[in-house]
Amino acid sequence: MADWSGLHEDFLLLLVPRLPSLDLRRFRAVCASWRAAAATFTSARGRPRPDRPWLVLPTDAADPDGRRYIICRDREVPVVTLPARLGRAHDRGFVPLGSSRGVIVAADDRGDMHLLDLVTGKRMPLPPVATLPLVDFVERTPAGLTVHHQPAGAGVSGVDGLVHKAIPVPTPDGGVLVVAIYRQPQHRNQWATARPGDCAWKSVKPSSIPSVVDLALHRGQLYANTRYGMVYVFPELRGLGSASPEIIPSVTRRPTSYVERSFLVETPGGGGLMQVELLRPVAAAGGEGFVVRMLDECGETWEEEEDIGDVAVLVDASGAVAASTRECPGLRPSTVYYAVDLDGETRVWAYSLAGKHKKIEVVESLPRAEGYKQPCFWFTPVYSQ
Repeated sequence: MADWSGLHEDFLLLLVPRLPSLDLRRFRAVCASWRAAAATFTSARGRPRPDRPWLVLPTDAADPDGRRYIICRDREVPVVTLPARLGRAHDRGFVPLGSSRGVIVAADDRGDMHLLDLVTGKRMPLPPVATLPLVDFVERTPAGLTVHHQPAGAGVSGVDGLVHKAIPVPTPDGGVLVVAIYRQPQHRNQWATARPGDCAWKSVKPSSIPSVVDLALHRGQLYANTRYGMVYVFPELRGLGSASPEIIPSVTRRPTSYVERSFLVETPGGGGLMQVELLRPVAAAGGEGFVVRMLDECGETWEEEEDIGDVAVLVDASGAVAASTRECPGLRPSTVYYAVDLDGETRVWAYSLAGKHKKIEVVESLPRAEGYKQPCFWFTPVYSQ
């Protein structure tokens, strides 16, 4: 048997910078000398090559080998089957509510909420679902967790029916703040915030802001995207409820198009901010497609882009991520990938932005596996020591 620990340190230091983030984590676990080479690389502020974003398919089916996920990389977009269970002795199901920067926010069927790192397996507690604003109480049922809304009799829903999206946002002190966008029956969406370890969610009430559908942190400022295209900018994360945000006006939308979804996403490296909108009607083969706008250098207006260069944007039902096609050569430049759950399958379309005649094609058609729990979502692995 080969003695892998005997490889020369110089060879290992040549190999490490070529590894994607997930492979670097596996590399560290081989032996002490490989772990030392990885530590030398990271201590010199080396950064691993980014992984392509994963298309995650949650499932109730347990993995027979006890792994946290099963990844298939030999596709244009890597596909991951994620057993949606927490714990070992007393496992319980969970519902993903959002992901960003290498972690996902999830609620389990006991009503607890968590920050999960899929790569390391670490879990940090968040306040329970019952402490979210407008929640009267929660109860466990055979169908899952049922949320009863305030006031009494206002209706019931699942957790994913209450929380539109939950976004982990890094804070200046090195921590993380989770912002949950929650739905009010017959009212506009509102927000609540919490940090890992908090006992309850804190309501944020920017009463003058119309329905918020997405949030993004860009250059230290929090941007709130509304379903009408207008974006509100908060200069800092403290005092969101009492802050007076700046306003970036919406652009004139095409009169023949209906905007079904609107997202904010940073360009790779954080140099720019994009507003990505899915237009309807969209036929079964793709239809009208997407519009991508870039925030100008002054942060005052949106400019529609016909070509976003070496960038791919990956969109699902509730969010979007961006990747550099130079660092992730398996992805197509200036392309929007759109993942959607259909009857009996999960399909991924590629919509080319460049050129006069837009092209759209199906790049993945994945039959629905037993125990699949929609929706699918994109996840970007992030390396951490």
